[in-house]
Order: sequence, then C-alpha cells, then structure tokens
Amino acid sequence: MTTALMPLDPAVSPQQISRVLTIRANLLPEEITAGRNTRRLRIVVIGAVVVVVALLGAWYALAVQQKQLADQDFADVTDQVNVERNNQKKYQPLTQTITQKATIDKQLKTLLAKDLSWAAMLDSLRAAGDASQVKITSIDGTLAAEETGATDADILPSTSDANTVATLTIVGTAPDKKTIANYIVALGEVENVANPYLTTATKNDNVLTFTLNADVTSTALCGRFTTPCTTGGK
Repeated sequence: MTTALMPLDPAVSPQQISRVLTIRANLLPEEITAGRNTRRLRIVVIGAVVVVVALLGAWYALAVQQKQLADQDFADVTDQVNVERNNQKKYQPLTQTITQKATIDKQLKTLLAKDLSWAAMLDSLRAAGDASQVKITSIDGTLAAEETGATDADILPSTSDANTVATLTIVGTAPDKKTIANYIVALGEVENVANPYLTTATKNDNVLTFTLNADVTSTALCGRFTTPCTTGGK
C-alpha cells in the first residue's frame, strides 16, 4: 500500500492547518428544541406554583395560630369580666350606700339652698355693736321665704343690689340716741347686711332700749352643701 504525500503549501503554517473552524450549525430538529423549552417552562411554572402554595400554607398556619391566640385572650378576658362581676356582688351594699349618699347630698343641696353662716353673721353684728358702745341683748333671724303676707308694695328700696334672703331683728340698749344712730350706720357697713332701720326706742332709767331691723343679702349664702363658707360655722 502506498501513500501519496501532497507537498506542503509553503504559504500555510502548521498552526493554521491544525486550527478548528469556528463555523457552527444547529442541526437539531425544531420539535426537539421546542420540547426542551416546554419542559423547562413547565418546571419553572411547577416550581412557582409550589412556592405559592408553600407561602399560602405558611400564611394559613400563621393565621390559625393568631386566631387561637386571640380566642385564648378573649376567653381570659371573659373570665376576668365574670370574676369582676362576681366581686361586684360583694360590694353591692357599698355601691348602694354611695348612690344613696349622692342622692341625699343632692336633696340637701336643694333644701339648704338658703343656708348661711349664722355664727359669722352674729359675730359681725356684735362686733359692730361693741365698736358703737351698744349692748346687744338678742338677735332673731327669719328667712325671707318664711315671711307671709308681704307684697311688693311693702318692700322698701334696698341699699344693696343683692337679693334679700333673711331679715334680722336686733334688740339692744344704748346710752343715747346718737349711739343708736352710730350703730345703724355701722350695720350698714357690715358685709352681707343691708337696709338697717330703727323700729322702736324706749327710755328707761337713762338707758335706751331699741329694736331695729336689717336685711341679710344673698351674698351671705354658703354652707356645706352649697358654696363653701370662707369664715366657717353655720
């Protein structure tokens, strides 16, 4: 067997002779390529579905757990409410007492709407008498609402803008008429007192016994169940 050797082309180097050509061609049929792409797409879709189902399952499990916790909290709160209701039954008498006290306080507030500090009032009247050298023997007070038979024509003009809530009848002794007059002037300057005027004055053994009237204005109203008194007393 003989082999004929071709002479080497001096223009082509050995490296060029052994070089692999870069020409490529896809000889697979289109059906095979489409089938592969379809399988890949199916795997991707199945994977996405599995992930979504897994996420939904996790979310459902979390929702179930949260609902169980909420139901447990609701049951605990319900138990606490029932316990408190049972405890309220123990303190029901106390609650009724507090309610009754509030009702009584409201009634007293209405009943004693014209309450005033008589102790402070009497101290002021006596102090005015001592300053005028008048000796007070008795002081009587009558609430205006208790007066009967009075009409608008019987009411004299007042020296105060406040309403009259009570009238005072003061009996005392003085050495002369000037002293009585000074006491009437002093009464006019007493807080919460208005319209002092003399009604009778009789002389006996060089001593004048007098009777005068005065009004108590609404600015004197105060008490435990109304406006607190600044001077105390009743």
